Amino acid sequence: MSWTKAERAAELAALVGITIDTAELNEVAERLESLVRELERLGSLDLSAVQPVTVFPDVGDNDA
Repeated sequence: MSWTKAERAAELAALVGITIDTAELNEVAERLESLVRELERLGSLDLSAVQPVTVFPDVGDNDA
């Protein structure tokens, strides 16, 4: 089954309980597709030389 961008966006929204107005559906679908393309691009980066960094918040820092 091949879905259109709008159908995929509407289905995803329905699965997570978000209502998207019909007038906004095409714009939301385009933004979702753009986000997916960027995530795919990030997934193809070679990060083998990058060391992971663990960041912990300051204890007692209530300003955040």
